[in-house]
Amino acid sequence: MPLNKSLLKPIAYPNLIRLGPDGDGGYVIPEDQITSCSLLLSLGLSDNWDFDKEFLARNPKVRIVGVDHTIGRWWFLRRIFIYSWKVFMYALLFNRRKREKYRDKVRGYLEYFTFFREPHIHLKRRISSNSGTVDIQLGEILDSHNAQHLRHDVFLKMDIEGAEYDTTQDIIKHHHRIRCITGEFHDLDTRTNDFNKCMASLSQHFSVLHVHGNNGAPYDNTNDFPSVVELTLINKEVLGKKVSFSLSEYPRKGLDFPNNSAVPDYSLRFE
Repeated sequence: MPLNKSLLKPIAYPNLIRLGPDGDGGYVIPEDQITSCSLLLSLGLSDNWDFDKEFLARNPKVRIVGVDHTIGRWWFLRRIFIYSWKVFMYALLFNRRKREKYRDKVRGYLEYFTFFREPHIHLKRRISSNSGTVDIQLGEILDSHNAQHLRHDVFLKMDIEGAEYDTTQDIIKHHHRIRCITGEFHDLDTRTNDFNKCMASLSQHFSVLHVHGNNGAPYDNTNDFPSVVELTLINKEVLGKKVSFSLSEYPRKGLDFPNNSAVPDYSLRFE
């Protein structure tokens, strides 16, 4: 079955901004929806929370819950020790570029211990459709860490390397609590059917606001589309008005930047 690109065509929306880095880890989102959220749920935190910091700067009342089983206190402490040693060695070698590179990494990793403390937390768990010692379901997180239980007060960000397809049904189940979704969708070339089903389900409750192809991943010539895309969606109940499709070209100048700056960005066609 070919990729159903008609489900990816964004609607026109005037208030889009980019949060996070210009490259990987940055996303285009609706600026006017930020202050309506009481919880930012970051699935697949990794070692970069620039998006989360910028979101918090625009909404100081939001609570941030990062979910990632691959990192933790000891993960960061080990790297702080290793990179601090590299800073020292490159200083002795008068290699300013590498000294500053690892110095910045040390500073960023130290920030983990100050940023993720109450009310903001990091859960060393793996988002899943199941529940266990490591695995945790979306509903469990929402019930435990979103005490207000208001409609449309959750902003969901995710980069979970293919696990987004296992999480779709939980997103649909709790769609009334989610205002916006942004994140990466992977393997459109090898999991085309899964992606089509995922988007068909999401499109019942959410509209696509923005699409960007990740040029750090292969281009799928069969479907004439990137194999990894960054998507932003908004709950249709939040829109509350008639919408029209965007006439913009993608990537959008000033909002989109290549994930790999060494090669051109992918142009998107939705036909």
